[in-house]
Amino acid sequence: MLPDWLDPELLQWIILVVLVVLLYMMYVVMRFVQRTVLKLVLFALLAGIGASLWFQRADLADCARSCECRLYGQTVEVPWEQLPDDLRIRLADGDVGCRVAPDADA
Repeated sequence: MLPDWLDPELLQWIILVVLVVLLYMMYVVMRFVQRTVLKLVLFALLAGIGASLWFQRADLADCARSCECRLYGQTVEVPWEQLPDDLRIRLADGDVGCRVAPDADA
């Protein structure tokens, strides 16, 4: 489980920063690595990591509607205050929760 302060919105910004760093690293590999095979392997590795992060970021954008957020297998909880009003519910024990949106399964 990720820390409480790490919400989906902050994770999206962190992923964007990491993607920018990866793009810079790809530039450095293309510019300064001399061996062609090593250059291609490093470039493909960085591109794969970047693509993986981009897809995880896209999944985080939809997590508030489904009430389930996961980033590389780690559960990310959406704070109750950040949930859309129609998904906020108060449970019988006085605690708060998330109601799954009707279109989340579609």
